[in-house]
Amino acid sequence: MIKKITGFIFALFLIGTLHAQQVYKADPRLSECFDQAYLSELENSQSELLLYYNYYLDHSYYKVDLSTLDKKISAQDIHTVLLQNNNTQVKEYFKETTFTKEKFNPLKYQFNLSSNSFTTYLWEKEGIAIVFYPLSHISANFKEYLKTINK
Repeated sequence: MIKKITGFIFALFLIGTLHAQQVYKADPRLSECFDQAYLSELENSQSELLLYYNYYLDHSYYKVDLSTLDKKISAQDIHTVLLQNNNTQVKEYFKETTFTKEKFNPLKYQFNLSSNSFTTYLWEKEGIAIVFYPLSHISANFKEYLKTINK
């Protein structure tokens, strides 16, 4: 009987450990923005910052198909957005040619987001608009997300 209880507790511990390792795994897109040593440090320390970066990649914006709109929208041209770059001598602008949610990395660019209002970027060649949520909205939803994974 004690062996069964010990085995059950060990199995629960193992499942919890494996789940935590998956949650604190850096999305591959983060390596476009951060050094691998930094990402490894965030993974090993199980930092909430890593969870926030992962969350931000897919939950900071939504895509709107321009063909579904009745009228033209006012937005900034996405190709005026600068690449996140420490070298201020060289300015590189948004250069993606196609949109796929799995590969799109909003942390890679200097999108100018507002704390309290939506920010829209027009990507005419793709026929879409990328609409970023207000930073306050992203933060609040991230807190709710944390509650679901910490259950």
